[in-house]
Amino acid sequence: MNYDYRNKVELLSPVGSRESLYAAVQQGCDAVYFGGKDFNARRRADNFSLEELKEVFEYLHIRGVKAYITVNTLYKDSEIREVLSFVEQVYRYGVDGVIVQDLGLAQLIRRSFPDLDLHGSTQMTVHNLEGANYLESLGFSRVVLARELSLEEVRKIKEGTDLEIEAFVHGALCISYSGQCLMSSLIGGRSGNRGLCAQPCRLPYSLVDLDSNELIGEEFDKKYLLSPKDINTLEIIPGLIEAGVSSLKIEGRMKRPEYTALVTQKYRKYLDSYLSSGKEGYKVELEDQEAVTQVFNREGFIPGYYLGKEGLDLISYDRPKNWGVKVGEVINYDRRNNLAKVRLDKKLEEGDGVEVWTDGSRNPGLFLSDFEYKGNNVIQFEIKGKIKKGNPLYRTSQQSLLKSVEESYGGKDVLKQIRIYGDLKAKVGEPMTLKLWDKDGHFTSVEGEFILEEAKNRPIGSEDLKEQISKLGNTPYNLVELNIDMDNNLFVPISKINGLRRRAVENLDIKRSKQFMDNYRNNQVEEGELELESRSYQKDNKISVYIKDIKLVDSILSVGVDRIYLDLEKVKRLDLDNLAKRFKKKGTQLMIKLPQIARQAEMDEVRENLKRLEKSQIDGYLVGQLGQAYLLRDSNKILIGDYPLNTFNSYSVKHWLEEGYRSITLSPELNLEEIREINSNNPIQKELIVYGHLPMMISEYCPIGGVKRGFDLSKECKSECRKANYGLLDRKGMIAPVIGDPKSCSSIIYNSQPIYLMKYLQEIGKSGSSSYRLDFIFEGERDVVEIIKGYKERLLGIPSEGVEIDALSFKMRKKGYTTGHFYRGVE
Repeated sequence: MNYDYRNKVELLSPVGSRESLYAAVQQGCDAVYFGGKDFNARRRADNFSLEELKEVFEYLHIRGVKAYITVNTLYKDSEIREVLSFVEQVYRYGVDGVIVQDLGLAQLIRRSFPDLDLHGSTQMTVHNLEGANYLESLGFSRVVLARELSLEEVRKIKEGTDLEIEAFVHGALCISYSGQCLMSSLIGGRSGNRGLCAQPCRLPYSLVDLDSNELIGEEFDKKYLLSPKDINTLEIIPGLIEAGVSSLKIEGRMKRPEYTALVTQKYRKYLDSYLSSGKEGYKVELEDQEAVTQVFNREGFIPGYYLGKEGLDLISYDRPKNWGVKVGEVINYDRRNNLAKVRLDKKLEEGDGVEVWTDGSRNPGLFLSDFEYKGNNVIQFEIKGKIKKGNPLYRTSQQSLLKSVEESYGGKDVLKQIRIYGDLKAKVGEPMTLKLWDKDGHFTSVEGEFILEEAKNRPIGSEDLKEQISKLGNTPYNLVELNIDMDNNLFVPISKINGLRRRAVENLDIKRSKQFMDNYRNNQVEEGELELESRSYQKDNKISVYIKDIKLVDSILSVGVDRIYLDLEKVKRLDLDNLAKRFKKKGTQLMIKLPQIARQAEMDEVRENLKRLEKSQIDGYLVGQLGQAYLLRDSNKILIGDYPLNTFNSYSVKHWLEEGYRSITLSPELNLEEIREINSNNPIQKELIVYGHLPMMISEYCPIGGVKRGFDLSKECKSECRKANYGLLDRKGMIAPVIGDPKSCSSIIYNSQPIYLMKYLQEIGKSGSSSYRLDFIFEGERDVVEIIKGYKERLLGIPSEGVEIDALSFKMRKKGYTTGHFYRGVE
């Protein structure tokens, strides 16, 4: 394996501040990703102003590092023009790619800037080959795959697409599929899809029986049941590359520069090791793993899902924050004098941060500045707290480790990573000339402004010239070879040599700063691209219903609705043509809801099922992921986009209209004013979810099985999720129902309360939407019929025989409900 293969594998580091930028570059990354002050999924990071970005791009490109800008959130109609203007500006500055979640924005960028690389964010939830194929067909050059995939699944995707594959290799792991999490949004109004996730997964929960409210697993009461450990893939870098990953992405734009420096350093070391020597002899040194663990970990690390779920010790249920490294144990505590004696397993030094883990909620900590060595690896120091013998001591920060990397984020080019070469010509009666170049072919030649003369006293020698030209100071260059052609007995002022060197370096900087731009970028946003076809308000409101229990079909048909969605899994063995005839007699469309998540094996089954469905009498499909959108491009059925597609603005609606969709379910994170704006554009039916428990998370992890097994990997789950109804109790006393899938050991966590909007339906019915959807997940037959009738009366003006709306609303108040985001929206 040749070392130049490195050009095909990229180490991609996170940047949330200027210090992190310097740290990443000085430790050898190939590319960085970061955001502007707005428009990205880490809006609470420092990020960079538009004025700073031009300088940042030049800094990076001179050093041979690519820059990817994150515009990887969902945008409102009112924001599209501004964010597109931002993209146009960074495009002109020389950005190498933009990371995008919003399909509407992606299409605008592709049309306006066809020479700018589009990267599909992990927020697009691409988790199968068909999803990657879909993005490729839209002009994307790269996809950031869902973090839940195995190496084998990554390999299959790469074998079937020309897209570059980017994958997370280190850092925080979301417990939900990215792009499919509404938990932060529904609980607190801070949307992960908008870059403001409040991380409710890092809060304490208790597993309870939904029917009895009985606590399940007392020892895990108020533990961090949704908090996953961080991933660390140093050991499996060879497997990632051989699976087809071309960009190894480190997570951590919100973390400190020390983290960025150290983690980048270690991944650079082992990526180079593999690329230069291959698998044979590849070994990660223990001291490097310990260093990475020290800088940040949550109860150690896991390799993510890359090696599969079986045996994956996923959850750090005791503590959701940095653990540090255990270094000892308290052997005695003098409460009167607040003195702790600790027997050490590892060395501690002055300036190290330490924390004693007590049995309470507060763990006392400090920076060691005054401690006494007692011999036999025992130290004593003063610390206040509810400390007792046996409490472990953790080192939360290591002074010597931080010092070893702090130089790299001071803004100086400490590593001199760019090797350059030069020719210097110095002849009497001529100006001096200096040529500089690098191995990538960037070349400059400058001529001095001083005609060289013979020396009257001490002449300058070749070593003097070389010494001055080699003084490259705070630049990224290392002059490894300088050929000098000079006359003897020359006089050259030192200031003239330095001036010549500075001009040559400045010119080389300019050449290198343009190295990733194939040509001058002169594309721009055409005003016509932002125009939308207006759509007049339609008064023929329709009622759609999704049911999880297929046994409810007859009752719902008897009430009368316009459309029913049934899960594909529920109808696979049914006589669909006979079922469709029953629906047609009632004037109801039969739509098949395709799975929100379908890993490759399941996607292959979906593909086979679609062959049968296309020949059946069903009316169409509810499509909730990009892979299914790809499979159904030539379908002869009605296509309706579901809300997991995260349709958030008129431009993403326009995309689905151009794809031939009849209707699109708008994001449940939109408020009524934003919905009205979207409904005024594009002649396509828009559907709103106006009743039901919304899924907050869809996860490959099942908290039911975790708690029931006591998080003991040696125990089998035994399909615990089927034996009772379970929920997660939060700090405020709300219980979120959890439905587990025993086949895949995955789960869906639903909002604790259903959306219920009876009081506001007449106003919502005038929003310009054409279809209003009721989702029934947990309700029984009687409640389903009653709710449908009540909604029909309020939305359609059809009297609800046998239903008293005030009584229904009173019953819903007793159970508890939410009005969703219709009147609050998200930031």
